[in-house]
Parts: sequence; C-alpha cells; structure tokens
Amino acid sequence: MRASSCTVAALAVLVVAQPAWAAPPQLTLDQALRAARKANRSLVAERAHLEQAQTNLNLAWTALFPVVAAQGKYTRNNIAVSFPISTGNGAAAGPPEVLTIQPYNQLDGIVSFTAPLIAPPAYAALESVKTGVRAAQADYETSLTNVLFAVAQAFYSAGIADEVLAARQSSIEVASATAHLAQTRYTVGAVTKADVDRAELALIRAEQAAREARFGREQAYRALSTLMQSQGDFTVEPNSAFVLTPESDGLDTALRLRPEFRALELGARALVTQSHAYGWRWSPTLSAFGNARIFNYDNFAMQRHAWAVGAQLDWVLFDGGIRDAQRHQADAQAREVRARVEVLRDGIRDDLANQRGLLDTKRHAHDAAERQVALAQETLDLVRTQYEAGSVAELDLLRAQDDLTAAKEALAQAHYEVALADLGLRRAAGTFPAAAGQ
Repeated sequence: MRASSCTVAALAVLVVAQPAWAAPPQLTLDQALRAARKANRSLVAERAHLEQAQTNLNLAWTALFPVVAAQGKYTRNNIAVSFPISTGNGAAAGPPEVLTIQPYNQLDGIVSFTAPLIAPPAYAALESVKTGVRAAQADYETSLTNVLFAVAQAFYSAGIADEVLAARQSSIEVASATAHLAQTRYTVGAVTKADVDRAELALIRAEQAAREARFGREQAYRALSTLMQSQGDFTVEPNSAFVLTPESDGLDTALRLRPEFRALELGARALVTQSHAYGWRWSPTLSAFGNARIFNYDNFAMQRHAWAVGAQLDWVLFDGGIRDAQRHQADAQAREVRARVEVLRDGIRDDLANQRGLLDTKRHAHDAAERQVALAQETLDLVRTQYEAGSVAELDLLRAQDDLTAAKEALAQAHYEVALADLGLRRAAGTFPAAAGQ
C-alpha cells in the first residue's frame, strides 16, 4: 500500500481530547519544526561549524590572488656617508654635487607585490575546497534532519501524553460512577461492604494512574520545549501531518534527497579533486612580482626612488616523494568513502522497504485498537446495566472498566506508533524535513 494513501487515514485520528484546563494555544508540527530551526542550540552550533567550513573557501581563493605589502622603515646610522661628484668637464664644470648614500637618519618606503600567473595546483585545490564546502552543507542538513526528527518525535510524544491523560481522567469518571453506584446499592442492602471497598480501591488506582499520566505529560512537554527553546505554554495538535508525494517513493529520489548520501558523495568527489591537486604539484608555477622603493638618500643613479618588475618560474623537481604519498593517501580515502556510499545506498533501500511495511502494519494495528475501544465501551455499558439489575458481580464491572482503560491507552500507543512509522518513512524517503517547516 502506498505511504501517501495510509498517512492521512492513520494520522487524521490523532485528535487529542483536550482536558478542561488546557487553555494555552495549540502548536502544530510545522510550527514546532520552524521554532526548532531558529532556536535549537545544537543547530546553532552546527551553523557555526558550517561557517568555519565556508571560511576554508576564502582561504583557498587567497592562493590565486595577488599579495601586496607595504613597509616603512627608519634607521639611525652611526655615520653618514657621502662624497662629491663632478657635474661637468673642464672650465664649464659647475660646483660638485654631494652624493649621500647613507644619511644619519635614513628613511625607506617599499611597496611590493606578487601575483600567481599559472598555478595548476591552486586551481585543483580550489575546486576540492568548493566540493568540501558543499559536503559540509550536506552534513549540516543531516544534523538538521536529526534534530528536527527528534523534535517531531517529542511532538508526537506530547500529543500521545495528552491522549493517555485524557483516557485516565475518563477512567476516573467511570470509576467514580461505579463507586457511587456501589455505595447506593450498599445502602439498600443489594451489595456487601466489600463491593464498596473494591469500587473505592478502583477509584484510588484510577486517580494514581492519572497523576502518573500527568507527570509523563509534563516530561514530554518539557522535552519538546527544550528542543524548541520555547518557554511559553502550549498544547500540541498532533493531527497536523504532511503527505509523501508520489514521486518521492522511489530509491533514486530518496538517494537524491537524503543529505547524508549527498555528503558522502561530495566527500568522495572532494578527495578525488584533492588527489588531482597533489598530482599537479609536479607542474611548474609562474608568478609575477614587483616592488617600488622611495628613500631620503641617493642611489648611484642620483635618484631617490627605484622600481622593478619581473616574472618567476618555480618548479620543485624532487621533494622526497611527499606529493605522491599525499596523492595515494587521498585516493585511498576516496575509495573508502565510495565504499561507504554503497553501504548507505543499501541501507536506504532496506529502510524504505522496512518503513513501508512497518507503516502498513501499524495502520492495521491502529484499526484493531479502535475496534477494541469500541468493543470495550460496549461491554462496559452492557455489564453496568447488568450490574444495576443485579445479574453480574461487581468484579465483572471492575474488570470491564479496566479493559476499557487499557484499550484506550493501547489506542493512544497505536496513534504514537503510526505517527512514528509515518515519520520514519518520510525520513527514509528524504522528504523530511523538506516538506515541512520551511
């Protein structure tokens, strides 16, 4: 059976009977997921980790950008060095000029630059870093999926806790009515004091069970509030579900949507590109350089400035085998990641089949639990009528009450298991959380 056909039928029944004191506004699953996206502390840390990975791309670009540096320097020399030079010939010669090559107070200003012109290893390394950043983005999406999956589980747990509490409060009303009936019949001498005691004991057990259910509800809501980082009061609305689209039901689509699969594939691709970058280190690199200087003394050209530009070829002919070792290591790591990709592919395929079967099984279990509640309610009504007529013992009535309470709690558990099975199928198919909380 298709997941899309059973999701609505199974989860539409998750309507919680709200107790009288439940005044806070209702929270849908979409709202819970959006709140967790914004405020969950684990996701805040994961986003900071992703920003660190993205910074690596800026670092990789620096290998292709020119580097410009400036320097100013003051030097106090212990002696000034200068000598006169002639500016002409014979009688027409003017007074000699003084060439100062080292003043007492020496000032120098230098601006230099280097720029890569042809750097094959840098291009391959840049592409490897780009792929690595995309892999880090997929890793973040995987963490996001895990956190939101936990939020959805906590959301459904809170909804089921509401339903269990409602069932146990209903059992208090039933037990109270039975105790009142037993007391009335005891007054007219129709039953013994032991029957009244048993009815009151059943009421005490029902009240204690309700207290335990209330504590469980508080725990469930506290866990959901922590995941969402929400301090306000609210009640959940667990019948808010989203449906798988028909095209999201296949393995190929699931592999495309699952972020952990993309992360492994991109990681393998980044390692292959990194291996190429190590191989390109055998090639020469060509760069340009230049510098300009200004100073407060003379050079031998009788100028107080100088500049130079040029090109430089660098070629490492032997490095002891470091480049080859790094390349072989990257190749081995890429083979390992590719093998993990195939393992994950098999796991996703099995998860899809298992989750489809599980959802179908839980849907039928839910239908059976609904039928059990109806039968238990019918049986209780019949036994109560017979008890009022004096044709059955009180123990039969108490047993029927217990059976109804157990059936209602089993139905609540069936609601929860159907919701989790639906959630697991959407996660296996890769449509969670992409179809919600955007």
